[in-house]
Amino acid sequence: MGIELPLADVPPGAMERIEIDGQAVMVTNVDGDIYAVSDTCTHAQISLSSGSLHGRQVMCPWHGAMFDLKTGRPTCGPAVDPLRCYRVRIENETIHIETGAD
Repeated sequence: MGIELPLADVPPGAMERIEIDGQAVMVTNVDGDIYAVSDTCTHAQISLSSGSLHGRQVMCPWHGAMFDLKTGRPTCGPAVDPLRCYRVRIENETIHIETGAD
């Protein structure tokens, strides 16, 4: 099971918020690499898609916690818990996001 969206909907540098099984998920494009992680900061419960990208990391807009988009692990506090990561594959200009976590 999973969800699909057009690759064109997530251009380089974009952070798109979608919903999967009732959960907010951020899909982002970092130089052509697509990542899908929980959109909610594990520290302050704030939407990360309103934050900023720093290479392969996303920064929470409230307290500056940063997370690695590949692993979900925090790279800068105050967050200590990782984000949920989703498996992503690209086929025929379509992003396929699996609902199972990595």
